[in-house]
Amino acid sequence: MSSPGSSPSSTAVARSAPPPSGRLAVLTAYAMAATAIPLPFLPDRLLARLRGAVVQDVISRHGLSLTSDARELLAEPESESRTRLVKAAEGVARTLLKRLRPLGVLNAASRGVEIFALGLLLDRYVTQVRSTSAVRMHREEARHLRAAIDKAVLRAVSPALHPTATTLDAGAEDLRDELTRWIDTALLTSATLPSYLERRLEAAFDQVVAESPEMREGSA
Repeated sequence: MSSPGSSPSSTAVARSAPPPSGRLAVLTAYAMAATAIPLPFLPDRLLARLRGAVVQDVISRHGLSLTSDARELLAEPESESRTRLVKAAEGVARTLLKRLRPLGVLNAASRGVEIFALGLLLDRYVTQVRSTSAVRMHREEARHLRAAIDKAVLRAVSPALHPTATTLDAGAEDLRDELTRWIDTALLTSATLPSYLERRLEAAFDQVVAESPEMREGSA
């Protein structure tokens, strides 16, 4: 319980339950769909609203608040890291596909990854990195956080990153035929892609935080 003289920005807060992944998944899908709107400026405005909603969801679930300029900074769709991410993805696509650059698909995919990363890593920051008990997040803290998340998204696509591996559980006895076994493996492997992305983002974010003393010092 806070003391009578404490202010809203200095009250300790309790950690909340694990994030609702379903809500983040839906907002991620919205972000991917927003890129398909063939009107100038409108997709960016929608993406800013979606990013702002993701930020508000995480912050409020943890009993925190943030200033309007902090939200604006975290919600801004464009950044230097995003430009580098899209260029890197285009390079990979050209190497793998050796055809025309699928700009629309890459743009939608990158927007989805960014929204997902924002919600996932903001929650990770609040629960595992942020050391201050202050309720209110200000622009300076948001600036360090935005930079760390952007760096983590870029690092997550690097082949040099090696997150913790997981394996599919095997039953006591496998009575499937070979074709069924291969189909099951393909379906289950594709279903684990979101968790694989999550593990890569978390590993990349942890590395960035370890290399950035200001992340912990700035939140103290």
